[in-house]
Amino acid sequence: MSCSQGSTWFMSEPFKRRCSRRSHSRAPQRPEWMRFGVGRVLVALLVFGSAAGCVSRQAHQGVVAERDRLSAQNSRLQNQIEVLQVSTVSLGEELETTLERQEDLLVAQAECVDEVSVLQQTESRLGTRLADQSVELVRSQQELETARAELERLTATYTTLMSDLESEVASGQIQIEQLREGIRVNVSDEILFASGSTRLDPIGQEVLNKLAQQLLDLDHHVEVQGHTDDRPVRGNLNRRFPSNWELAAARAGEVVRLFQQSGIEGERLTLVSFAAYDPIAPNEAAEDRAQNRRIEIRLKPRGRSTVGSTESPASASAAAE
Repeated sequence: MSCSQGSTWFMSEPFKRRCSRRSHSRAPQRPEWMRFGVGRVLVALLVFGSAAGCVSRQAHQGVVAERDRLSAQNSRLQNQIEVLQVSTVSLGEELETTLERQEDLLVAQAECVDEVSVLQQTESRLGTRLADQSVELVRSQQELETARAELERLTATYTTLMSDLESEVASGQIQIEQLREGIRVNVSDEILFASGSTRLDPIGQEVLNKLAQQLLDLDHHVEVQGHTDDRPVRGNLNRRFPSNWELAAARAGEVVRLFQQSGIEGERLTLVSFAAYDPIAPNEAAEDRAQNRRIEIRLKPRGRSTVGSTESPASASAAAE
């Protein structure tokens, strides 16, 4: 009977013991560590597993805590991002408004620069104009002072002439008027020239010599004007003077020559013929025509052209006094 494994149930007990001894004698020997260290290994595994379990729970808890911390931090950062996004939008709108305002300010600045330029140009023009006006004012003041001095001299001359020619003025043969710019002496032809003549009478020469002595002390221009009535030149005069133009000029020329012979410089003398075209009375009556036949002597400031001036008198005719 074989001692093979699995068929020992029908064997007798002595036979089983023999088979068992055979089996033990044939079985290989197990290593030492397997016979004596299995328990130790199991204990070590149990200890290691227990330790590993503890470590895993601690790591898990740490990971969970880190996750919660990171989640909270992420939430805070997300909130900050949202706040920053809102702030960015607000700042963008504010920046756009600021840029628009800056552009408006630049436009306003450019306009101000243009206005300043215009004002500077205006100021420059006004400054130049003011300077010109200041110069003109000074010149006007100087002219005023000169005119005032001339007026004083003319007033003195007028007073002197009125005194020296008092009898002639009183008789109406001479009229003396002080004008705004001079003195007018109106001398009738009747005391200067004989009828039908262009030569001065002795009485006329005496009157003109008195006047010439007064003119010597002045620096004014002396204008001698010849006037006639409107009657044509007749008789012997017509042979020498075809019209009243020549007759008035010839009689005024006689007066000019007398003044120059009295010492008045020729540069101060002017001869003007008005003929019958500047009457002081109508030419209807004989008395009126006699007034129109006259010699007018005007004293005028030198350098001013006042030939033919019809200034109003500054004072009444001396003949009316």
